[in-house]
Amino acid sequence: MKKIIKILIILIITFAGIVIYLSIYGIKTEKFNNEIIKNVSKINKKINLSLNEVNYLLNPLNFSINISAKNPKILLEDKSLDLSDINTNISLKSFISNQFSIDDLKISTKEIQIKDLISLTRAVKGSPQLFVLDSITKEGLISANINLKFDLDGEIKKNYQINGSIKKAKFNIFNQVEIENLNLSFDISKNQLTLRKIETDLNSIKLKSPLIKIEKKKKYFSLMEK
Repeated sequence: MKKIIKILIILIITFAGIVIYLSIYGIKTEKFNNEIIKNVSKINKKINLSLNEVNYLLNPLNFSINISAKNPKILLEDKSLDLSDINTNISLKSFISNQFSIDDLKISTKEIQIKDLISLTRAVKGSPQLFVLDSITKEGLISANINLKFDLDGEIKKNYQINGSIKKAKFNIFNQVEIENLNLSFDISKNQLTLRKIETDLNSIKLKSPLIKIEKKKKYFSLMEK
């Protein structure tokens, strides 16, 4: 009897040690990269993802696995976009059964050229608006954090959140309006765009605004400035 109790204690301690280790340090592997790439491609089939080692961290409180990838790349034809990291969570059950079902996705970009982002976006889904934006954009950097949630069919829900910043941007609008040294932070959600700490030179005139909020209400847009 004592031996059985001793064995059970050893097993419990070993199991607890494994859980603690996986919760703090996790494991790194490339084994499930294809599954992650396949789920990300649900956003758009033209998008491909380049991953190296991916870290899997156990969350025992809600029986889930946090998946994080550092320095991945979005690949599209001859274009690539460097990211800072990608994070998502999957249930422990789907991880064990090797049936990935991503409910949420968090993407953080590095500082990238605005024109590179526009070019990549146009390659995924072109539009006249993006063509015009590409033609008037001269330079500048953008970084962003993108939070997406998916429904049971893998479609992006409408409660997405995007925030980030633009630095040293320059636009020339049909040789009539020149915007230089544009710096701001932004928040984007459904039907709402918020711009903060705006500083720019408009035709050599310095302009500043702490807040501009644009909100879509049915067929109209409302604008609030402070």
